Amino acid sequence: MGETPYIRPVWRTRLAAVLVAWMALATAATLAAARLMELTPPAAAPLLIVALYVIPPPTLLVWSFWAMLREPVTGWLAPTLLMGFIGAFVPVARPLYDAGVRLNFDDRRPAYEAIAAEARAGTLGGLPNARGWIAGSREGVRFRYRRTDPGMIDFNWTQAYGFKVGVRYDDSPCVARPGARCIDQGEPLAKGFTYYARFF
Repeated sequence: MGETPYIRPVWRTRLAAVLVAWMALATAATLAAARLMELTPPAAAPLLIVALYVIPPPTLLVWSFWAMLREPVTGWLAPTLLMGFIGAFVPVARPLYDAGVRLNFDDRRPAYEAIAAEARAGTLGGLPNARGWIAGSREGVRFRYRRTDPGMIDFNWTQAYGFKVGVRYDDSPCVARPGARCIDQGEPLAKGFTYYARFF
């Protein structure tokens, strides 16, 4: 009698560990994207996006199909899990990112409010550039404003390749009407604070 061939479950392979690690990393990076934008050098951001969101899915898909051919009994789980995660991740990514924006803002809000209070009081130091902008950083928060308009402060998270993201503080009451619109165009976070992301 021949011996029963040993079937190695796919969840005990290196592929399973890599799949789970990538799924966890992609989810965590999306949630922490707002903070990562502040910490990552702007020139490196596109490389990180490609390395995390562009290269792994097709690579893991090829590896998964190869595992399915080698272990047809349990190998089908790998591509199924991968495609199921990608299918679920696409609609969830935006709400997850938005939640990360809110968490990052709430964590930095005391620093934002302190800087805004000092700007309004005229005690926020700094030397203006040729266009009148004063730029600085405090507690990891980058800011810029004009002494002539201390009620509007730009807290920039990142700016690279024509893409700009951050929080704007504007204490001026504004009501949009035909022919005139408010400066703050973005997602309201709190009174006076707006999140923005735009290409320019």
